[in-house]
Amino acid sequence: MEFGNKENIIYIIIPILLFIILLLGLRKRENILKNIGLFSKRGIEILKIFLITCGGLLVFISLLSPQRLKEDEKIQVKGSNVYALIDISRSMLTKDVYPNRLEGAKRSLNEILDGLKGDRIGFIPFSDSAYVQMPLTDDYSMGKNYVNAIDSNLISGGGTKLLEGLELANKSFEESGVDHKIVIILTDGGDYDKNIIEYAKNNKLKVYVIGVGTEDGGVIPGKVGFLKDKNGNTVISKLNDKFMKELANETGGKFYEVNNLTDGTKILLRDIKSLEGKNIREENLKVYKKYYQIPLGIGIILILCGYLLKRGIREEYND
Repeated sequence: MEFGNKENIIYIIIPILLFIILLLGLRKRENILKNIGLFSKRGIEILKIFLITCGGLLVFISLLSPQRLKEDEKIQVKGSNVYALIDISRSMLTKDVYPNRLEGAKRSLNEILDGLKGDRIGFIPFSDSAYVQMPLTDDYSMGKNYVNAIDSNLISGGGTKLLEGLELANKSFEESGVDHKIVIILTDGGDYDKNIIEYAKNNKLKVYVIGVGTEDGGVIPGKVGFLKDKNGNTVISKLNDKFMKELANETGGKFYEVNNLTDGTKILLRDIKSLEGKNIREENLKVYKKYYQIPLGIGIILILCGYLLKRGIREEYND
């Protein structure tokens, strides 16, 4: 026997408070009767408190959802395993995509989450460093909470440690026993790095890239004004898609654009769905028999018996 809703343990406070309130009420009643020279049968009052408290305790146990494992079998689930690498470098604050590139990337992520079904997805933001923000999961509601948590406060600098992000994704894939490794990179581009392409190919990472930005580009907001180079000139950040297109092509993926005029996210979702027949994973399905009805029913009966006990027994008083 185990409990399915252990998070409800906090409600143990209800039967405890109920017991304390009933006990204090008994003492107050005895004091009032004593002051007017009357006495009641204490045994009946104690039984009343016992029944109501035990009933409350059983209702609390039902909230924990007592259950017993009935079946444990492996089922095959169609769906891809995807890591989304989100560029959070300072250039992603450029406003050539409304309201900026980072928010445009977040819109695409939310659209991806809305379109997934049975697929598992994880998030890895990267800039001067990379970290696993959310491991692989099919809880899309939780995923949206993580997406909303991505903002300018996470941006540490102008670097893009894409290779570090790919290494983290690959490590997670291997730990999960995933054979088909899909990576989506949301970025405004990056400089050519042969090591990144070689790493992705050697580890069989299928890379899809969403390029967020425009060829005309825009200025990068700084702490004061706009970002400037060493010569004092304002830096113009443009979508640098050449390397990202090569990375996608070399790994069997594709490149898509996202800006104010173009949104390739739906095409990306369609391409990922076409892979679902190839990506089949095994998951353990646990079937439990629930027993919450038993303590709930007995608890309600005990509470009613305790409540009606006072009316059903005539109290006797002595001078």
